Amino acid sequence: MSIIFRDAEHAWNPTPEEIRVWAYSNEKIPEQDWELAVNSFENIPMICSFIDDENCNHISFFLCSLYVFTGDIVKSEEIEEIDRLSLLLDKVEMSAETEKLNEWINRSKYLIEHPNTYDYAYWGLGSKYAY
Repeated sequence: MSIIFRDAEHAWNPTPEEIRVWAYSNEKIPEQDWELAVNSFENIPMICSFIDDENCNHISFFLCSLYVFTGDIVKSEEIEEIDRLSLLLDKVEMSAETEKLNEWINRSKYLIEHPNTYDYAYWGLGSKYAY
């Protein structure tokens, strides 16, 4: 971890480059629940590219982070954030290559339309959809 991140505190505010380096490393997750640290609207396209790249060493981790991201936004019930997520899903759908990524997109769209189907086991940390 010391090679990628300056310290444990910095791992909670990683730069896109640090996330990218970690994605292709053999390092363990730098911090518990780190999915929460990498998730942001700005990072989602990059995270999607990792899932579509079989050379990424942490595909399941990043897939889980996408499910957590969607789940947290839908559960928040903040209309502006949900609308922003919908637009992002439409954008990443245009370039999604793998079945895993397309499943996340389709499941996310379904959850947005049917928020009452939210289940933490699938949309929270350790998502059953990812692991």
